[in-house]
Amino acid sequence: MATELSFITVCKGRLQHLKQTLPLIAGVPDTETIVVDYGCPQGTGAWVAENFPGVKLVKIDDDPGFCVSRGRNLGTRAAASPRLCFVDADVKVREGFVAWVRENARPRHFYRAWPLVPDTWGTFVCPAEDFAAIGGFDEALRGWGGEDDDLYMRLQDGGCHQAVFPGELLDPLTHEDAERVTYYPIKDRWVHHRANLVYLAAKRDLARVLARPLSLAEREHLFAESQKGVAAVQPGSAEAALEVKLPMDPRLPSQPEWVIEHKLVYRFSRRTG
Repeated sequence: MATELSFITVCKGRLQHLKQTLPLIAGVPDTETIVVDYGCPQGTGAWVAENFPGVKLVKIDDDPGFCVSRGRNLGTRAAASPRLCFVDADVKVREGFVAWVRENARPRHFYRAWPLVPDTWGTFVCPAEDFAAIGGFDEALRGWGGEDDDLYMRLQDGGCHQAVFPGELLDPLTHEDAERVTYYPIKDRWVHHRANLVYLAAKRDLARVLARPLSLAEREHLFAESQKGVAAVQPGSAEAALEVKLPMDPRLPSQPEWVIEHKLVYRFSRRTG
């Protein structure tokens, strides 16, 4: 049977949340639900299979860490609907959400909850065709935060317009930050976020300078470099910094004992005024 909307949820160490949120979306008429068990140590896959056999299950067991971008991308491969809804395991979808999407969603538009708040920042609806056209989430980007901002910008770059749906249609569960960063090396989510935003800025500028998209290998290298400036700094006080060396134009004349350094420099520091 054809479906109008695919819900995609990635779970690692959040089974206690999924038990509250999955029943609200599993089995909603004209939709399908996909749960990605990202090596969840709590046995998410087994619980979903036993309690919600109609839910599509995707299992990832080759990564001891956590890359939500990869999990979401793999989830979309199982999706069969023309429209996707990415929702975190700790966000409840209220009754009326699907009806709102059915009545209001337009082609070439993606929808975020309004007002914008951190707890529902990564929950959004977009056309599957537009998601595929930009290559989905950037799997080079790991750690907490930034992968959704990157996707929103690239959707807009690809001609998909940002719009909003009523934020009261979502009900986020409250919990400690420690649960958000359990499987990440940096244990302060905002330090992670600063480093990731430096990566996003560098990636976008470098692609413009080179006049081409960066390969996954190039993005993985750039991301690793962006993390070095904060990895050894105490949580709450980190300043993210990154220098990106650019290739030189071979037509420029050179001198035997001198070289021109061509770099993009990024620094994320506290506001002073």
